[in-house]
Amino acid sequence: MKNFTKLILIPVIAYIVYSLIMFYFGKIMHFLNFYTHFPLLSYFLTYVLTVIPLMISFYIISRKNIVYGFGLNLKGIKNGILLSSFFTLPMILYGVYFNSLNTDIDLSNLLAKSFLAGLFEEIIYRAFIFGILFRYIKLGFIPSVAIASFVFALGHLYQGKEMFDLLRIFLLTFLGSVLYAWLYAEWNFNLWIPILLHSFMNLIWMLLILITQ
Repeated sequence: MKNFTKLILIPVIAYIVYSLIMFYFGKIMHFLNFYTHFPLLSYFLTYVLTVIPLMISFYIISRKNIVYGFGLNLKGIKNGILLSSFFTLPMILYGVYFNSLNTDIDLSNLLAKSFLAGLFEEIIYRAFIFGILFRYIKLGFIPSVAIASFVFALGHLYQGKEMFDLLRIFLLTFLGSVLYAWLYAEWNFNLWIPILLHSFMNLIWMLLILITQ
């Protein structure tokens, strides 16, 4: 019963609290922006609030420093840059060849939806959900990545309305999540690798791919 509470019940409660905060994300950000007058900072601070219960839950389970437990040691950034550059090169070449640069974009929105989204989504879906299932509950890679990727893909369905778009978004985000989780596990749980890959893929998508749609 003690292990059940520690490994399952506490993370579930933490995720429910996270979901409640996410439900009011826009309102919280608007409230903070009233005091900061800096939307990008308000966006960052709101995301920080969402991951606090997840971090507390992870610490209770692992008893590890969050920075090292999640894989956010700054020494891992170098490998993150190298691997993310390798994996995004085909996207860059495709985007440059078939599209032109999107200049009609807000810089704050670009940074928020690329680097900040990449940072916090990897903390949530890779370090927390996949990490707990795979590293601590010992569910196995395939079940762990399937559950984390399913939840990750569901969280991106707001980007589409038509059935075909929803299926395409679900498939792309699910497969992307599998790649991020595999890299995270294979590279000794260095979270900077999926963070930077995720961020650069979002950045390239916003600058070079989406403008044709």
